[in-house]
Amino acid sequence: MPPQPLQQQPPALTGPPPEFVEHQQARKVKNDVNLHKDTIRLVPDEADPSRRLVAFTFDAVTDGGVTIYYFAKEGKNCSFSSVYPELQMPTKIPFQKGLAQRFIQPSGSGVDLGFFSLDELASPSGEVFPLVVYAEAYPSPEEGDQPVNSTRAQITLAVIEKHSSELQVKVVKQILWIEGVRYELQEIFGIVNSTEADVPNADDDDTGKECVICLTEPRDTAVMPCRHLCMCSECAKALRFQSNKCPICRQPVEKLMEIKVKSPEP
Repeated sequence: MPPQPLQQQPPALTGPPPEFVEHQQARKVKNDVNLHKDTIRLVPDEADPSRRLVAFTFDAVTDGGVTIYYFAKEGKNCSFSSVYPELQMPTKIPFQKGLAQRFIQPSGSGVDLGFFSLDELASPSGEVFPLVVYAEAYPSPEEGDQPVNSTRAQITLAVIEKHSSELQVKVVKQILWIEGVRYELQEIFGIVNSTEADVPNADDDDTGKECVICLTEPRDTAVMPCRHLCMCSECAKALRFQSNKCPICRQPVEKLMEIKVKSPEP
């Protein structure tokens, strides 16, 4: 009987295994207005080309308003105010509900960013961000009177960088302020595929919902800090003692987080 090849063993860990956090209950939060962060641009004001106007694409399921702040910091209850009030008077610009809408600041409401150095524009100074877009959704007529803490807003905080002589917006983070609760948005890569079985008319032929290790159980465990939701909890528990690399991107694993998505109450 010919000798059988030895099974290759995974490399031994050089340190303690990554932490495994079980059953982090995730709740779906309704976001009534969504700014597409990769569409934010600074465009010249035709009436005064030295000034820049903020433009972007957004979706809204109710009417609302957008307020643009320059060099703003966060205050109580997720409110924002400019540290240079003489620079610009923030004004709420109303919008109507609709998908894939194009927003642009009204002419004359922008600022001349030439007064600031590239270093000031390109990095937050403490809690002060060079650009803040506050998009607030108003209650729909069907909802009637709302309680005091009923504000629903998406806030986009960004810096401004110069690339090839052009000023470009780079989003640092986005915040949801929903009925008095502050959420900081972080993308989990793969969470749509893993949960779409609960979505009507989902594509039953999609094979991206299973764990990338066993190819059987649904994905419910995210790798941190790369945020790939790619394994089932049982495979993640076993893998953490064999490897400290993400199966998707091979980045080092600091933590494994099991996520159960709970739909909002009807």
